[in-house]
Amino acid sequence: MSDSPVIAFLNKLTDLVVLNVLWLICSIPIITIGASTTAMYYVSITSIRCGDGYVVKRFFKSFRESFRQITPVWLLMLLCGGMLFGDFIFWSRVDSAVSGIMLVLSAVVAIMLFVVELWIFPVFAKFTGTTLNLIKNAAAFAIGYLPYTAIVLVITAVAVYANLVSVVANSIMLFLGMALLSYVQSFFFYRVFMKHIDEKYDDYFKPVEDDEFR
Repeated sequence: MSDSPVIAFLNKLTDLVVLNVLWLICSIPIITIGASTTAMYYVSITSIRCGDGYVVKRFFKSFRESFRQITPVWLLMLLCGGMLFGDFIFWSRVDSAVSGIMLVLSAVVAIMLFVVELWIFPVFAKFTGTTLNLIKNAAAFAIGYLPYTAIVLVITAVAVYANLVSVVANSIMLFLGMALLSYVQSFFFYRVFMKHIDEKYDDYFKPVEDDEFR
């Protein structure tokens, strides 16, 4: 009975719903979005290697461990995003030859920043190290694995577009939301990360039957 594809599907669906609810609740204070998103990717990536279950346990373990390190990074990302948005609004209202160039530059910087940010939370969820080194690793992965970056970017863009034009997508987003998106993306993050980790000595991915995840 436990090996039934239907049961496995329902278990995965339940895990995604629980993960999405946890992410939403823990993201209500804007300052905690960084830690909750990191925890969400931790659960998603771990489930690919170790199987489903232990969602709440894994989520809050990662949330606690990553909060102090990822929160300043998240606030910096928020600040940079706000500055770029303000810059874009400013130059869009300026009627000059320079404004067109500045708008293009702002768009290029915003895209580059977003591409790196796609890898920030998975990297902080998967690896340990200094904050600066982890950010450098995220940038290195984003550039060094451009095909994977492109795939993850397309997946994200499709999800956003679908929710803008489809009521069905809105309904799916309501219950599964970011959890489903992170799970699909995590298949590609996992493939990249495993190229840099010796699984034999990677306690992070061992089956979870106790309180240790890595």
